Amino acid sequence: MTLDPVLATSAQAGAAVVVLLGAFAKMRRPAAFRQALAGYRLLPDALTAPAAFAIPLAEVVCAAALLFPDTRMTGALGLIALLLVFAAGMAINIVRGHTDIDCGCSGFAAARADAPRGIGWLHVARALLLVALAATALVEPGSRAVVWFDYLTLFSSVLLIVCALLTVDVLLANGPRLSHLRNS
Repeated sequence: MTLDPVLATSAQAGAAVVVLLGAFAKMRRPAAFRQALAGYRLLPDALTAPAAFAIPLAEVVCAAALLFPDTRMTGALGLIALLLVFAAGMAINIVRGHTDIDCGCSGFAAARADAPRGIGWLHVARALLLVALAATALVEPGSRAVVWFDYLTLFSSVLLIVCALLTVDVLLANGPRLSHLRNS
C-alpha cells in the first residue's frame, strides 16, 4: 500500500505543527504544565518535575524530526509513542472518574487559570487523531512526480489541518466553561 506523497506530507506536517505549538506553550508555562501533569496522579511526585521538563522537549524533537525525510520514521515512532501514552493517561483518568483535571495540552487555546477544567473522550480522540496523522510516515509514499500545484495543495492542506485541530482545542478548552454556564 502506498500513500500519495502530498497527502502523507500534509498529514505529517499538520501533526508536527500542532504538537510543536503545544510543546512551546508547555515551555512557556512550565509550572502550569507541571501542575496539570501532577493532576493525573500517574507518576510519583519525585518524577513529576523531570517529566514536565522532558515531555515538551521530546515533543519538539519528535515533531521536528517528523518534518525531515532522513529522520521522519524515527520522529513518527517517537511521536506516536508519546501520543499513545498521553491518550492512555487521559483514558485511565476518565475511567477512574477523575475528569476534573486540566488535559495538560497547553495548546493554542489554553484556558484561563480560573476557568473550569476537565478531560473527556474527545481529548483521547484528539490524541489518537494526531497518532493517525503521524502514522502516515510509516506508510510508503507513492512515487509520482510532485508538481508546482502540489505545493499549493500541501500548504493549504497543512493550514486546514492545523486550523481544524486548533478549533478542536478551542472547543475542548471552552467545553467545561460552557457546561458550567449552562448549569448555572
